Amino acid sequence: MINILAVDDEDDVAALYKVFFKKEQKKELVKLHCVKSGKECIDFLNSSEGEDVHIVLCDINMPEMDGFEVLTRIRQTMESVKVFMISAYDNDEYLEKAISLGSERYFTKPVDFNLLKDTIQEFYPEYEAS
Repeated sequence: MINILAVDDEDDVAALYKVFFKKEQKKELVKLHCVKSGKECIDFLNSSEGEDVHIVLCDINMPEMDGFEVLTRIRQTMESVKVFMISAYDNDEYLEKAISLGSERYFTKPVDFNLLKDTIQEFYPEYEAS
C-alpha cells in the first residue's frame, strides 16, 4: 500500500484527491491523508502515523508556511519521501526552485490525475491505477 499525504489549504482540493483516489483506496492500493497547512504536514510526518508516508503532494502557495519551506524541511530529515509540488502557477521560476530543493515532480492545477497516477506508478511499479 502506498501512503500519500496531500497538503493544500483549500478544502475542495482535498475533496478532489479523495474522489480520484477512491478506487485505489477501496482496493487498498493507496492510503490517503489530507492536511491543510505546511505545519500540519510536518507535524503529521513527525508522528507515528506519518512514518510510513511514501509521497507528499504539496501545494506551493499556502499561508504561514509555503510549499517550498515544507519541501526544504522534508528534505532535511526524510530523504526517502517523494515530494510532488503542485501549483496554480505554471512558470519556470517555481519549477526550477521546486527541482533545486529536491522535488521529484511538479504539477500544475488543475492536476491531471491520470498523469499523477502514471507518475506514482513510475516510482512504485506495484501501484496499478484504476
